[in-house]
Amino acid sequence: MADENSNNTSSNTKKNNNRRNNKNNRYKKNKSQTSTDNKTQEAKASDNKAPNSQQKKNKSRNRRPKTLTPARILQKYDNLLDQHIVARRKFFEVHGRLTGKQLEKVEHNFNKTLKALYEYRDSLQKDWQKEVLKEKVDLYPEDRQFTTTHELEPIGESVPFEGEFEDPHLLPTQKATEWASDTEESIGTMDDYKQYKGN
Repeated sequence: MADENSNNTSSNTKKNNNRRNNKNNRYKKNKSQTSTDNKTQEAKASDNKAPNSQQKKNKSRNRRPKTLTPARILQKYDNLLDQHIVARRKFFEVHGRLTGKQLEKVEHNFNKTLKALYEYRDSLQKDWQKEVLKEKVDLYPEDRQFTTTHELEPIGESVPFEGEFEDPHLLPTQKATEWASDTEESIGTMDDYKQYKGN
């Protein structure tokens, strides 16, 4: 009986040792295979490396300006417009809340995106390019309901910005009165005013 138990335990230990050896062998195979794979990938990468002059040619080829197509014109304009809308939103969110350099930075970014948008529009030189952008910007017809109902010219008269102007907020009675001849001095306290008013 004791011999049978010792035989069973010795066979069990042999099986366990065989399992461990198999696992170790599989691990070593996988490890050696991954290391050889890495070496072959590095060798391929070194073979694929072009000389420096070839790399420079490829980089300079990518930097060449691409010919403008209608789709590229609109894509560039939409990109600049999106940047400006984001900058405008940030500017109006912080305006009145921040001061100093933070506000200056946001305001500078807002002005920079607006300037880039105008410069891109002005940089289009050919007529067909301007026409493509004009169709995008002037997609909807202008609202002329007020001018048509009041029989006004769509383009208003040009107004000068320098010189002396009549105050538009004065009433006709105020305009007719000559205040230069009024020399009466307003003196007294609030109690005098209330007594004068009869309160």
